[in-house]
Amino acid sequence: MLKKLAILGLMFVTAGMSAAPSRTDVPKAPADVEFEQDIQYRAGHPRWVLNVISPKKKGYRRRAAIILVHGGGWATGDHYRYVKLGFTLAQQGYVVITPTYRLYHDAPFPACLHDMKNAIRWTRANAEKYRIHPDRIGAYGNSAGGTIALTAAITNGRKDLEGDGSHQEFSSDLQAIVASGAVGDMQHPTHGKRAVFAYQNLARGKNRRLPASQIKKVLTAASPASYISGNVPPIMLVHGAADDVVNIASTDEFVENMKAVGAPITYLRFADGTHGVMGQKGRTTTPAMQKFFKEHLFSSSKK
Repeated sequence: MLKKLAILGLMFVTAGMSAAPSRTDVPKAPADVEFEQDIQYRAGHPRWVLNVISPKKKGYRRRAAIILVHGGGWATGDHYRYVKLGFTLAQQGYVVITPTYRLYHDAPFPACLHDMKNAIRWTRANAEKYRIHPDRIGAYGNSAGGTIALTAAITNGRKDLEGDGSHQEFSSDLQAIVASGAVGDMQHPTHGKRAVFAYQNLARGKNRRLPASQIKKVLTAASPASYISGNVPPIMLVHGAADDVVNIASTDEFVENMKAVGAPITYLRFADGTHGVMGQKGRTTTPAMQKFFKEHLFSSSKK
C-alpha cells in the first residue's frame, strides 16, 4: 500500500509542477573539456537554461556545434541528461549545447518547439564567443527530444513557429539532425495507450477540458508527418521495430513519405530494437552518428 501511495505521489508531483532542473550527480568534465552550466538562453522561466560543453583547446577555426535535446515524454528530463555524451562530442571537436525546455505542465505544444528554436538562435547569437561556425549546427535527440529536434529541423525557415523568445534576429535553422525513437505521426492508429496519454498531455497542458477537436489540431501541428518536404537538412533516423513506447509504424510511413519527395534521409531500422535502440545497438548507431555528423558538419567547418 505504501509503495502504491509513493508512486501516486510521484505522479502527482511530476504532473502538477515544474521544478527547476536538477543538478544532482553531475559528472565531472574531463581535463580537456570546458563545462559551463545553467546559462539562461531566455529570461523568465527556470527551464530556459542550457549547458555549453566545448574543447578546452582553442583553435583558429570555428567549430561545428551539436545541440543535444533530452527526452522524457514531455514530462521529465533536463539539460544534464546528455552531459556525458556532450563530453565525448566535445573531445571529438564539437561545441555541444544541452538545453532544456518547458514541459507539458508548464505549457502545451508548441512551447517546447519554440524553446528548442530559441536555444538554436541563442547558439548563433553566441557563435563568436564560443567559436562556433553559424552554418554548421546540428542536433540529436531521443524519443520526445528526438521528435522536437526533428520537427525543428524540418520546419527550417518557418517564421510562424519561432515563438516570442529571444534573439529573433538570428536563424533557428539546423544543418543536420539525428533522432532516435522519434514519433512520426502522433495520431497514428498503432500507438499504444502509454504513448497516446503522453501526446494528449502535450496537447492539453493543464487544460484537462480541451475539446477533442482542438487536441487533434495540436497533435497535427506537433507531428513531423505534417511537414513532409524535400527541402530539409540531412536527416538520420534510428528506430527499433520492438519499440513498445513509440510504435515504429508511423516512423516507417514518415520515412517513406519523405523519401518520396526527395528528402535526404537515412533510416537505421532494427528488427529487434527497443525504445533504447541507440544504446542497445551502439556498435552500429554510435559510429553511424559520428560519421553522419562528420560528413555534414565537422569536416565542412570553415574558418
